[in-house]
Amino acid sequence: MKHSEKTNGIIARILILLTFLFLLVPNVALSIMGDFSVLAACANILLPAGLLLFLLTWRDRPGLNVLLLLPFMVLAAFQIVLLFLYADGSIIGVDMFLNVATTNPSEAGELLNNLGPAIATVVALYLPVIVLAIVAIVRKVRTSGRSLSRFRTGAMILSVSGVIVLATCMLEEPYYSVDEDLYPVNVLANLSTAVNRSYAGRDYYASSSDATYHARSTRPDNLREIYVAVVGETSRTDNWQFFGYERYTTPRLCSLPAGTVTGFGKTLSESNTTHKAVPLLLSNLTADDFDSKINRSKSVITAFKEAGFTTAFISMQCRNHSYIDYFGEEADTTMFLREPTDGVIVNGLYDKDMLASLDSVLAGEPTKLLVVLHQYGSHFNYLDRYPREEAYFLPDKTADAGAANRGQLVNAYDNSIRHTDNLLYEVIHRLDSINCVGGMIYASDHGEDIYDDARGRFLHASPTPTYFQLHVPMLVYLTPCLQHRDPSLLNQARLHQQSNVSSSQSYTPTLLNMAGIVSPDVDRTKALTSARYTEPEERLFLSDRNKAYNLMKAGFKHEDYDRLERLNI
Repeated sequence: MKHSEKTNGIIARILILLTFLFLLVPNVALSIMGDFSVLAACANILLPAGLLLFLLTWRDRPGLNVLLLLPFMVLAAFQIVLLFLYADGSIIGVDMFLNVATTNPSEAGELLNNLGPAIATVVALYLPVIVLAIVAIVRKVRTSGRSLSRFRTGAMILSVSGVIVLATCMLEEPYYSVDEDLYPVNVLANLSTAVNRSYAGRDYYASSSDATYHARSTRPDNLREIYVAVVGETSRTDNWQFFGYERYTTPRLCSLPAGTVTGFGKTLSESNTTHKAVPLLLSNLTADDFDSKINRSKSVITAFKEAGFTTAFISMQCRNHSYIDYFGEEADTTMFLREPTDGVIVNGLYDKDMLASLDSVLAGEPTKLLVVLHQYGSHFNYLDRYPREEAYFLPDKTADAGAANRGQLVNAYDNSIRHTDNLLYEVIHRLDSINCVGGMIYASDHGEDIYDDARGRFLHASPTPTYFQLHVPMLVYLTPCLQHRDPSLLNQARLHQQSNVSSSQSYTPTLLNMAGIVSPDVDRTKALTSARYTEPEERLFLSDRNKAYNLMKAGFKHEDYDRLERLNI
């Protein structure tokens, strides 16, 4: 009996200590990796440590105490994975919670399958304590009064020390905020915000029912016009041959006669996450007013419909109950080509497969037509974004995501850019063959980090952006018929090739200006085809909490500024 009690006592102490240490891993890692002062780092460890130790000893049944902390283990596991991905001390942001809610299982699986080290670390940390907690419950293990007293004394010392350090930090550091800088309070605050945004989004149809652009066309009703608006995914300018990249990633666009396509190389997106960047492109919203107006706004599709156009929205992505879906549903024809059939997502499709749907819409020969093509583009896993016969840069069969595999990751990424090049070339070819007034506009929603420098950043959607996540390609093509009808459009586009551009601010105004559609609600000074074009007054980033920040306050580092200065952006 005594032997059994002694064993149970050891199990209790080991379980409490292991859980205590493992749940503090995110606090310690964030304090080391994040941009914290010594005071803030100490507060981020001491106070949570004290409260955690209280929770682990609030009653004498350690197994039950540990299992009740499972939600915090899930958060800790999520946080550790993000630290592997971003390596910048970013916490789980609002957008990350929303991304989890709106990401389809196939996409999530692609990412998780390539995060072996991160998953292994999480499993190694938290699976043993969960198993040990279950064992403790089965064995009816209880923590002795003596051990409880010692642990609670330690918890009191840590908590009081933490409160003192936190109070000092709040007094001496005016920018310190508990709901932004103290883990896991900041993560729970972000989760609450994400839930509130999700519920607000569900009321979108009611709140936006009266939204209008008051748009009208300035061209004859019987003039045949066709415009294709292509929304790219995760494509960054630096990997485009068209913009000076040394590899042949856009050979088909580059094969067109000089000046056929106008590119804007100094373009930055105002968001690094799809569910915000795409609505910014397809509306008259900017980072400044996104949060206050998104639920009362409609997309450029509605503006075209008001001007008498037939509209179609064709997406290679799945519905995910986001504003992208809501905007797409405004169209007369809406197609999500990878939409699950009997609960199974349609795989084996590539962006070029949207061309068949485009052809079917064109076959109807509407007098005025807008087609929006939403790509899967260069979203990770890059290898799955193009058929094997298009694998030009080899080897490209990526294993685990990691800096050691950067060569293969870049090869696969560049192959995905070549696939986008094929798509855009084919769209231009179709517009030319129809011999109509029309054009194409393209911009990617955001870019991507691919272990480009010593920071070891990867992917996108991190709370703190980088140059590679925001520097995006933007293109305009005008058919010969449109050039002949309104030569000033092409002349102005060429004049602004070296201008600073916000894709978020200029995509919709430029598209409407190309089509001769006017709207009092759209800023015409942001149309790249207009003589009234003016550059953005400042470079903005729509933060995780939907606040518009100047890039100097958005988390850019010297590596990012250096690249911007090199390109005179």
